[in-house]
Amino acid sequence: MKFLLLLALSFNFQFADANQWVKLGEAEISWGYRTPYRINLMAPKGVHDLDDIRNGMQVVQFDIEWLAPVIAKDQVEKHFKELIEEQLDDPESIKFNQTIINRLTKKLPEANRFDRWQFTFSPDTGTQVTIAGEQVHTLIGSEINRALHHAWLLRDPVTTSKLLTRLLKLGK
Repeated sequence: MKFLLLLALSFNFQFADANQWVKLGEAEISWGYRTPYRINLMAPKGVHDLDDIRNGMQVVQFDIEWLAPVIAKDQVEKHFKELIEEQLDDPESIKFNQTIINRLTKKLPEANRFDRWQFTFSPDTGTQVTIAGEQVHTLIGSEINRALHHAWLLRDPVTTSKLLTRLLKLGK
């Protein structure tokens, strides 16, 4: 009987609805005087460990809600390229990962107000980029995924605190 219960529970966890995400916090990302988007940090329902999330050891989703009326494709490409490259350690890392960065940025469209983009980070499978409900790209490579994860989550102490609000309030 215990075996059947464990089997049923594991089956539920494996095939849980992909829409079952818990919002951990949100922060607005600014480009100087402009605030082009709000980022929500989401995690699957269940147990969350603050240190695992900070260190990129747990699946999380960065849900971007665009706030500016229109952001041109070239500005979107430039932003994501700079966002990732700023997190890479040295010019050699940037050069090594340039092909991966270019593949991602070329697939990103212009952004319009209220567009929603999801970057689902998994330490095992990379980052899946979903725009308007359609998967457009998967980032493969630990260095590039860690750079994107840290670019938002560890951007600065205020942003980190806002994104992890729910866990920090619980003291986990």
